[in-house]
Amino acid sequence: MDFGLVSLPVLALTALFGYAVFFDTSAVVFQDIDVPPSVQQLGYSPKVMSSRLANEVRMIDQKARTVKDIRDFALPGDESAVNALGDYFKFGEPIKATQQLLGLVHYNFTGDVVKQGDDLKLSIRGSAHDRDQPFNTAAIGKDPEKLVHEAALDIVRFIDPYIVASYAYEAARDGDKNYTTALREVRYCLVNMPKKELHWAYNLHGLILVQQGKLDDAMERYNAALALKPDFVLTVYNVGNLMLEKKQYDQAIAKYKETLKVDVKLVRTPQAYTQWGVALTRQGQTDAAIPLFEKAIALNPQYADAYYRLGMAYKEKGKIKDAQEMIQRAVDRAPDRKDYAADLAPQLTN
Repeated sequence: MDFGLVSLPVLALTALFGYAVFFDTSAVVFQDIDVPPSVQQLGYSPKVMSSRLANEVRMIDQKARTVKDIRDFALPGDESAVNALGDYFKFGEPIKATQQLLGLVHYNFTGDVVKQGDDLKLSIRGSAHDRDQPFNTAAIGKDPEKLVHEAALDIVRFIDPYIVASYAYEAARDGDKNYTTALREVRYCLVNMPKKELHWAYNLHGLILVQQGKLDDAMERYNAALALKPDFVLTVYNVGNLMLEKKQYDQAIAKYKETLKVDVKLVRTPQAYTQWGVALTRQGQTDAAIPLFEKAIALNPQYADAYYRLGMAYKEKGKIKDAQEMIQRAVDRAPDRKDYAADLAPQLTN
């Protein structure tokens, strides 16, 4: 098969990220993981182990649900045409070298699996282009998937410890409400993150304290975040929610209005309109709240809570059919929210 002299450089450039995960604006490249034959018999070839590790890193980032910078991920399949061509033309290693030379790889990881008695030991080694200290971690156990998860957490913590803290927070909020791990990860962030990013950690610490019912302590953490970055959208918005929780509705509304002013990327604008509407409904101003819920929906048609709040406002106004429609839309967009579904059923009988 003749690709022509011009085509080969194009194919090479296309293959530059054949093993890459894009994390934030930085490429995270996973080389093949050496695996003994006994483990390969279980289905974990060097390429599969590398792919599983990359996918686990991506999963942790996605489940962290954080807007801390915009991240994009791309992980082609192990048998993609690009990788196959790279193997065929033997330019895999030059491509990886080119990645490093062009500064396209910010993080590079490799490793191996060895047998230790009845256990397996997964060792991962890595480096960052802007750090002198290399990365090393190891996990020991019988289940390869658990070893991959442990190693992936350590990798993400090396890249950005805040992502792991946010992941632990979301896991606790969705699960058993035990925030011990999240608090430990936040404390790690406060020690290891650059000062210019510490407002993220203070803000997350405040969120955890709110979940624990420690509102005054949470406000102290929010103030620490705002002292570092007064226009930090997430914290301005979260202070509004804290005021709402304390039934200080006018102060809450003021913070939601401030959120709208500083939120140039619309990170929390739909939420701010929605929560502003909630504050009004709790003051008996449902008519004034309805247009705010509608603005939130117009800005983000997938934002389930705006539909739910609009539905509950319609219910209060006696518009049962409209309420049912809006709450159903909320359920459709957030099927895991049991409170939405619980409020939908009564609408059918009213």
